[in-house]
Amino acid sequence: MNDMNRLGGLILKHWTTHRPMLVEELKNTNQLQPALRQAQEQTGDLLHTLTVVQKMDYQAAWELATREWAFLPNEDRPERPPLKRLSSGKLTLSQTPSRPAISE
Repeated sequence: MNDMNRLGGLILKHWTTHRPMLVEELKNTNQLQPALRQAQEQTGDLLHTLTVVQKMDYQAAWELATREWAFLPNEDRPERPPLKRLSSGKLTLSQTPSRPAISE
């Protein structure tokens, strides 16, 4: 993948280890590179928003951002709660499970 940065490499390694069926499905449908690119960009954008705009501590922001888009739960484990936007506009973890969508 030409435009994959270090984060993209971490995402691919995590998906290959913890989501091998997803990686295989994405490969079979020629969607692996677009999905990785999207996860990389969305994670980076969210990390920027949390650290620069919302002034969140970097480590806490990293954990939230990678949890939402990059480091998906294992295929054999229950889903994790997604992020939700508070009325203040800040992001936090929701208690309602959902799947992060990967689209083109």
